[in-house]
Amino acid sequence: MAKDVIVVVQRDALPSDKESLDILLVSTTGEYPVKTYRDVPSVEAVYGPDGPCPNAKVVRKATTLLNQGKTSLADTLVGKFKIVSFAPPSASPAETAVLTIEFATDEVYETPIPSGKILYARIGGDDKAVVQLTTTEEISDMAALAPLFAGASFEKGGKTYAAAVEGAKVTFTATEGGEADTIPELIDIYEDEALSVGVSTVATIQFVNGVNAVSAPDNLINAIKKFQSDEDNDWYYLMTDKDDDEYVKALAKFAEASEPSEAELGAGVEDHRKFYMGQTCNKEFASETARAAVIYTEEQYLSEEPDASYTGNVAPFYPRSVTWKFKRPQDGNADTSEGIKLISLPKLTEGERNALLENHVNYLTEEYKRQYVKNGTCLNGEFIDVVLGGDWLAKRMRDLLYDILLANANINYDDAGFGLIATAVLQALAEAVDNNIIAVDPESKSGVYTVTIPKYADSTEEQRRNRVMPDITWEALLSGAIHQVKTKGVLRASL
Repeated sequence: MAKDVIVVVQRDALPSDKESLDILLVSTTGEYPVKTYRDVPSVEAVYGPDGPCPNAKVVRKATTLLNQGKTSLADTLVGKFKIVSFAPPSASPAETAVLTIEFATDEVYETPIPSGKILYARIGGDDKAVVQLTTTEEISDMAALAPLFAGASFEKGGKTYAAAVEGAKVTFTATEGGEADTIPELIDIYEDEALSVGVSTVATIQFVNGVNAVSAPDNLINAIKKFQSDEDNDWYYLMTDKDDDEYVKALAKFAEASEPSEAELGAGVEDHRKFYMGQTCNKEFASETARAAVIYTEEQYLSEEPDASYTGNVAPFYPRSVTWKFKRPQDGNADTSEGIKLISLPKLTEGERNALLENHVNYLTEEYKRQYVKNGTCLNGEFIDVVLGGDWLAKRMRDLLYDILLANANINYDDAGFGLIATAVLQALAEAVDNNIIAVDPESKSGVYTVTIPKYADSTEEQRRNRVMPDITWEALLSGAIHQVKTKGVLRASL
């Protein structure tokens, strides 16, 4: 029975935590589970010399990541980050493809195959992969076919397969390693070269494909991907303890590939894009990849961990967009009793500086007795703040849309429903203006963006039947410090 008096008390929601870059630091000195850290002592307890997974480089990175309070222009510092450790990566050799054919041992020919008979074995249904066999004695059972394959070989997909025989089993092994064209598990034996008169054949066939050789950096990427799928994909910004060019390039490509295309999103691929920050001592380092930034320093200064210093110095602004140029990363591991120490200034010729700029590699410079990082770019030349801002906008718009869909018992397929869905776009763009991601018109003081909200009349019969609303399209002018870049997007929703 319903009560006559009902009292509901509502409280204002508590303020949400400040957004951060969700930093993941990857160690490669031994397996240790992912954990969130907020201070250096807790990192030293695991990665210090007496910890279960010693890694002095990770301790230095954590220290400098947190200790940017003297030079950062942000009103806060990095408060937490995750660390996970994998086994030291190593290269994996190539493995060869193998096709096994095991003839039945209990099948007898009523009419034996005579000695001196030439037979033709077609492998995998491929008329080009044919092995010629010659009987040396009368064949009365199928198992006796196996020895005829001794020394035989065939070609498939550019690889040669050579046979070895053991009893009724024939094993064809590729003579070179690596992934091969799949071979259908079929074998047919014929009496004639035209492959028209068949010989009864009963056999169990299995094909096991080969595996390409995998470099140590790629095996590290595979470990990260497995960690994503099996344990934790709730992170965005990536650093590792690897500085060698081959690792930095592989990690940059991993980050670039993490952003799904529109076709992949339409096919159901989830958007878990990443951003990688690395460091190098190679003055000629080049890798034209997006979603990755690299900072140069001299080899003797790599231990200052400039990638972590740079991150700790600028990341606390997030989600507010600021230029990553003109920042002054602090050497967080240095003794500051004698004053503030920035990361060390590399000695570069004019030509070397120009080469770094052409390759979009960041570095600490000194101009008119002022030291700062230039140019705050990704390896493809895009500015770091533009990438971070665009990623935040995509995530925020998606989160707001899910909030609307989950908070409403039903959203009608009509103009009003489309307008409700569009509030996710409008709110995200308005917040992007507040965070300096989208430019502001100097006269109207409003954000420079447009949103096109479809009408019910714009929808097709198929869209109505499947409850898929027409696309909401938008265009905005990103505000990246003194440079401005247009961006546009599509929001697609099913009601």
